[in-house]
Amino acid sequence: MDIIVYILRCVVMLFVTWTGIRLIGKKSIAEMTAYDLGAIMVLTTVAAEPIAYKIASKVTVGVFAIVITTLILGSLSLKGFFYNIDSKPSVVIMDGKINEKELKRARMNLPLLLSELRTKGYQNVSDVRYAIIEPNGKVSVIAKSQISPVTPKVIGIPSAPINLAIPLIIDGKIEDRNLRFLQKDKKWLSQQLKAFEVGSFEEVLLAQYDSSGQLFVNTKNRKMEIPNIP
Repeated sequence: MDIIVYILRCVVMLFVTWTGIRLIGKKSIAEMTAYDLGAIMVLTTVAAEPIAYKIASKVTVGVFAIVITTLILGSLSLKGFFYNIDSKPSVVIMDGKINEKELKRARMNLPLLLSELRTKGYQNVSDVRYAIIEPNGKVSVIAKSQISPVTPKVIGIPSAPINLAIPLIIDGKIEDRNLRFLQKDKKWLSQQLKAFEVGSFEEVLLAQYDSSGQLFVNTKNRKMEIPNIP
């Protein structure tokens, strides 16, 4: 009877750990699925029990219970009904607009999203057709059709120097240092925002000033209809 109770306790703790990992956010999962990482965390705890309690038989049973449960979850992940539980991607950018709701749900902040875009070679959010946080935590980026992968060197034309797209407002807060770098002030920024029908800085989720002198503005609480990506 004790063995059965112990097995059930291990299985319950695996599900509890898995749920906790899902709540933390996709960016913490890295290359593994949530239940894989949860199994590893529980396994390390269970495997350490013989050091303290010297009951190797129970630990062996517990380890096998966790392994079998993880294998079952792996099999279930191949079924269609399981996809939306653990493997649903999050669309955080669509048509150059940031999906604030999905970004928060994935526990990813704006600076980290911008960093991920830069590593993919995209300075401006407005150049992105879709940005998707995959279940393994990586960010997939699909550029707009106008953004050609062909380099100027290939077609033999001169190219202008590329500079960083500088954020001026992040989550309603002005980046004063960047304004000073561009030799601009809040009055100028406020006038620019009027063209986007923005009444205050607090309404802006992200404002970027690119190398061509254009200002890109994404307001907060924007309702977006996103496609269902399997």
